[in-house]
Amino acid sequence: MKNWKREFLILIIYLVFTFSVFFLLLILFSLPIKANSWHNLQQGDLTAQSLLDQMTAKKQEAGAHPFYEGISKEANYKDTALEGQAQGAANSDPAAQTIYQSNDARPQVKIDPVTDPLIKGSHEVMANPLEVIGGKGTQVVEVQQGGKTETVFCEESGEDSTETCARELTVKVIKTKVKKTWEGQFRIWKERKARKNGHYLACTALRQGVMKANRQQNGDVTAAYLACMQELGGQVTAGHVSLASTPFAASQIQAVNLKMVKFSKRSNRLRVSRSGYVDTNNHGTKYDLSPHIIIDFEEDSYEVLPDAWSDNCARLETRVDSGLCGYVSRICTAPHQTRIINGIPTTRNCWQETMTYACSFPAKDDCGALRARGCAQINSACKQYVGNVCVVYQQTYQCKDAPRTIFQIVGGDTPFCMDGNCRDQSWEPNDELMSSVAQLSILKEMQGNLQNGFLFKGEDNRCSKYIVSFKDCCGSGKGWGNDMGLASCNAKEKLLNKRRKLGLCHFVGTYCAKKVLGQCIKKKSSYCCFGSKLLKAFQEQGRAQIGMRWGSPKSPLCRGFTISEIQRIDFSKLDLREVFEELMKNFKPGKMGDISRQVGERLETIKGGMVPQGLSPNTKQHVPQREGGA
Repeated sequence: MKNWKREFLILIIYLVFTFSVFFLLLILFSLPIKANSWHNLQQGDLTAQSLLDQMTAKKQEAGAHPFYEGISKEANYKDTALEGQAQGAANSDPAAQTIYQSNDARPQVKIDPVTDPLIKGSHEVMANPLEVIGGKGTQVVEVQQGGKTETVFCEESGEDSTETCARELTVKVIKTKVKKTWEGQFRIWKERKARKNGHYLACTALRQGVMKANRQQNGDVTAAYLACMQELGGQVTAGHVSLASTPFAASQIQAVNLKMVKFSKRSNRLRVSRSGYVDTNNHGTKYDLSPHIIIDFEEDSYEVLPDAWSDNCARLETRVDSGLCGYVSRICTAPHQTRIINGIPTTRNCWQETMTYACSFPAKDDCGALRARGCAQINSACKQYVGNVCVVYQQTYQCKDAPRTIFQIVGGDTPFCMDGNCRDQSWEPNDELMSSVAQLSILKEMQGNLQNGFLFKGEDNRCSKYIVSFKDCCGSGKGWGNDMGLASCNAKEKLLNKRRKLGLCHFVGTYCAKKVLGQCIKKKSSYCCFGSKLLKAFQEQGRAQIGMRWGSPKSPLCRGFTISEIQRIDFSKLDLREVFEELMKNFKPGKMGDISRQVGERLETIKGGMVPQGLSPNTKQHVPQREGGA
């Protein structure tokens, strides 16, 4: 790579600077002169801060990757030719030539181990260290630090609440009057000298109406016929009258007319089946008449409209569509009854149903980061009730720093940086480490995760809700799936249930998947699911930053990020506290031992490269002391 040369040069400069500072400090400590060390330290701090500010400005100017120039030509080097190619590059590279020239021009410095001020001052320090550094009369004491206790509040969702609503069956019966016509005959008769013999002759008005029909050309006997029916008191035959047997009641009759037939151009004749003759004076005359009649009557007609259900479940169904409620049960609470509706007995298997939903309430759920820090929960209070069920809790945690023992020097003059702690370098506990771990985990996930130009692609998962049967293969409750018919759902819906419980899925929305006669009978909910909670959180917050939406419930957009979209995301603004607890669960302390071992092996390799040829890194070389001075 092209930048190895620059990095190597920077490393050499850094090492030279470090060793120079080391020797400078050694000389300062070795001098018996009582200089104002604390003043010098403050001046050094100011100088160091000035240099750091310059470095920060340079880093901002250079950008995140100052040495990146694309894929370098060195990427095509082969293993078998690396050594020769490296030597060839060193001969022409300015950085390599600078190193060679520095090595050739390095001055020879000889130090007399007896008279040299550096060595002489060191002996004085070793003989009476506290006197030299201004710490006479001091003593070392043991001090306990840390253990600071902090009380932190967080919010957590509680148990699911159970809510109910009712569906009422409405049956409508429309009653109308239908006009109909009935034709038939009735009979009136009289025996000779009936009155003289004291016979009862009923329905006089009806008899007269029949007798006068031809002369008056009027066959309307409605009033007379109804009066006759009332006179007979429900009987059909009495008093030499036999009325027609009709399939309707007297109250339904609208008109009764004698049936007249055409006799001439100007007159009609009563159609009558007669026996004997008519004597209107009733003097000893007998007759037996059976007139034809036409009765107009009204009959009740009933139309039963299709059954309709009404409910007050709209609020809960809206929460179902939002993924916050799930179906639990549907029970008939008014089974098999017969009710009188508009005068008609109406029977139905169920008149009322009670629907039960399990609903969860949105909460911050930000307690995971505190548990990841090792904080202890000390209290819990309900923040929101639904009925007698607490749906949102406010949790109280106590976070305590681990105590540690330090040693302090007290008494006498304050020694200058006796243990290297020249200034207060303490800090308030925060989540910066976990945030860094989370961001590094995201970078690790990028390795080998580029699929068709996208990173962190999600998977489109869906589940169904059947409104008619009240079967829910989505659910929202924490205990859903145990006793709510999950067994009858398909394998993909069962897998989605597991992923949702692990917090791997983002809810997109709900849509109607099937309608019958304009009514939705099947709904589907869409989710985008990811491989870990970390990737889900990154998708949710990253999309919000760059304005990337999730599509529609029917066509969810679960794709990953493109490289250009990743570059637009500000990692420093990601709030990944919700995944801290999961990261801590996956953390294995043994990994630190591996890191320590690898660092140790690397240091041994470096030390081995610094030992002259012919000597083992573990062999001590004897250097004879010189007799004279430098």
